[in-house]
Amino acid sequence: MTTVNGTHTFNSLPLPMACFHTKRMCILLLGLLLIPTTLTSAFNFQPTSQSNKKATTLPKLDPQNPERYIPPSTYSSTKLYPPTDTLVRAGPLPFLIRLVQSDKYEQAVLKYMYDSKTSDLKNAQGNMDWFFKAPDVWVEQKMLEQQGKREVYDYGKDPEPLRLVLSLVWASCIAGLGGRVAWQLIHGNRNLF
Repeated sequence: MTTVNGTHTFNSLPLPMACFHTKRMCILLLGLLLIPTTLTSAFNFQPTSQSNKKATTLPKLDPQNPERYIPPSTYSSTKLYPPTDTLVRAGPLPFLIRLVQSDKYEQAVLKYMYDSKTSDLKNAQGNMDWFFKAPDVWVEQKMLEQQGKREVYDYGKDPEPLRLVLSLVWASCIAGLGGRVAWQLIHGNRNLF
């Protein structure tokens, strides 16, 4: 930051323009992060429910370790939807668990498939994303579904486009506000806004 003729500038731009430029870059980067997610889910031609397939597509218990599950022969970790989808669908906590503890995440998905007797990988993955996000809420939802008091929720469905847009707008507002506060604190200003 320099001062030219009494005007503060940053990289030869007046300070308000530099902040505007930075905010635009943040919004652009967030948008670019979501493009692969929407394209991969937009061109997914697989049926949403594959539960009517044979039981051979279900995971099996590992005979050496009963707490682990052996994936079916049709399973591949590349068939899981990308981590960015986990971030968009369920937030940062399941996303971090998926990145840091990927074996725990995959075993949870396989355990859900085994317990619920479903071969729908996308639904199982969505259920585990929501379980890692808020276990108490997820368990309550499943319990009420079994009692018939609540409609069965499909955790594997793609998020609505409006929700994606609103999430992007909300994230850009929070990122802009956080950037502004950080900028003020770095430069020693007590007035954060």
